[in-house]
Amino acid sequence: MNQNTSLSFKNKISYGIGGICDNTLYTLSGTYLLLYLTTVAGVAPTMAGAISAVGSVWEAIIGPFIGFSSDNHISRLGKRKPFMMFAAIPVAVITSLLFTTISAGPVVKAIYYTVMIVLFWTFFSMEFVPYMSWGADLTDDYHERTVLRSYAYIFNQVGMLIGMVLPTIIVDWAMNLGKSTQQSWQLVGMFCGISAGAALLVSTLTLRKGDRPKDDPEIMELKAQKRSASRESILKKAASILKEYFCILKLKAMRYLLGASMLYLIANTLFSSDRVFFMTYNLGMSQKAISLIMLIITLSGIVFVPFIERFSRRFDKKNVFMYGIGSAGVLLIILRVMNISDLKGVILVSLIYSLANTSYWQLMPSMIYDIAEIEAMESGSSHAGSVISFQALSESVCIAIGLQALGIILDLSGFDETLPSPLEQAGEAAILQPDSALTWVSNSFTLLPGIFMVLVLIVMLGYPITKESLDNMRNASKNAK
Repeated sequence: MNQNTSLSFKNKISYGIGGICDNTLYTLSGTYLLLYLTTVAGVAPTMAGAISAVGSVWEAIIGPFIGFSSDNHISRLGKRKPFMMFAAIPVAVITSLLFTTISAGPVVKAIYYTVMIVLFWTFFSMEFVPYMSWGADLTDDYHERTVLRSYAYIFNQVGMLIGMVLPTIIVDWAMNLGKSTQQSWQLVGMFCGISAGAALLVSTLTLRKGDRPKDDPEIMELKAQKRSASRESILKKAASILKEYFCILKLKAMRYLLGASMLYLIANTLFSSDRVFFMTYNLGMSQKAISLIMLIITLSGIVFVPFIERFSRRFDKKNVFMYGIGSAGVLLIILRVMNISDLKGVILVSLIYSLANTSYWQLMPSMIYDIAEIEAMESGSSHAGSVISFQALSESVCIAIGLQALGIILDLSGFDETLPSPLEQAGEAAILQPDSALTWVSNSFTLLPGIFMVLVLIVMLGYPITKESLDNMRNASKNAK
C-alpha cells in the first residue's frame, strides 16, 4: 500500500483523464448499442439483447484474469499501466468495427456482432480493471480516495459527453451531409473509439508516480526471479483466482457492497439502455432534444460532484451513497405513477438519475479501495486487482442481466424492430409501436430502475465500514505487528 497519502493536483488530473476512456465506452454501449443493433443493424431485439449479454458475461470471465495478472505483473511502469497502454489502440479499432453495419443474413450478423462485442469488452476490461486498481495503489487516505475519485468522475462526465451526448449530434450532422444512417453510426464508433484510446494514453504517459528507471536493479531482479519460476497453467491461475475470491467474499463489507452494486447496475442498465427508446418512441423527441437531455445528465453530474464529496466528509460516504441512490429510486417510482409525458418530466427524471449515478460512480470505487485495504491487512499482501476485478465481474453479470431483460421486455411487449428507424423518422416513430410496447418502455425508464435503487438502500444499511471503523482496523493492525 502506498503510504504517501497526499497526491499532487497534476497527478489527480492525470489519473482523472483516464476516466474519459472507460465512461466513453461504457455510456456508448450502455445507451446506444441495443438501439443500434435493433434499429440500424437490423438485429431482432431478443438476439440483440443476447449479443450484448454475451459480451458482458465474457467480461465477467476475462476480468478476473486481468485483475490477477495486474496484481502480479512486474514492470518499471508499475503493475497497472502496461495493461492500459496496451489496450489503447485496440479500443479505438474495435469500437469502430462494433458500430459498423454489415450486409448479411441474421446468422452472419449474429456471429459478427458477437465477436466484436467480445473483443470490445476484452479491451475494455484490460483498461478498466487496472485503471480502477491503480487508484488504490496511489493513496491510502480515506478521504483522499474520495477526492481522487471525484477528479475521475469529473472526467467521467467528459467521457459521458463523448459517448452519450455527441453520438446523436454526430448522426444528425452526418445525415445532413448526405451520409446514410449506417455510415453515420460508423463515424460515431470511430470518434468515440479514438477519443477513448487517446485519453488512456494521455493518462498513462503523464502520471509518472511510481515509475522506476529502466535499469532499476530491484525490478531487474524481480523479473529474473519471475522468468526462473515455473509458469502457472490457466487452470492453476483460475484456481488461485477462485481462492482469492473466496477469501474476499469472507469480508462482510464486500458482500454488502457487492449486493448493493449489483442491484444498482441492473437499475442503471435498464435506465441507460431504455431512455433513448422512451424519448424517441413514447415522446417522439428529435435527436437534438435527446442530445439536450443527455447534456443535462452530463452537466448535472459535474455539478453534483463537489456536493457529494463535501457531504461524504461530513456524513460519511456510506450514508451519502445509500441515501443518494435510495431517494432517487423513490422519486422515480413516484414519477412513474404520475405518468410523465413531456420534456419537463424527462428533464426531472434525468436529474434524479444523475444524482443516483453520481453517488454510485463517485463513491463506490472509493469504498472498494477501503475494502482492498482491509483485505490486504487480513491477508498480509495487496490484492487490489482481484478485489476490483471481483466487483467488475459482478458488474458485467448485472449488465448482461439488464440488457437481456430489456431485450426480452421489448420482444414480449410487441416492439417491432422492422418499423422505420427512429433515427430516420423520429417525428413519426412514436405512433408506430403498439401501446403494450410503449407501456413497458416507460416502466423500464422509471419504475423498474426505481425499485432496484430502493433495494440498494435496504442492502447498504448493513454495510459496516465508516471512517471511524476503518481507523480502528488500522490501529488494531499496527498494534498486532
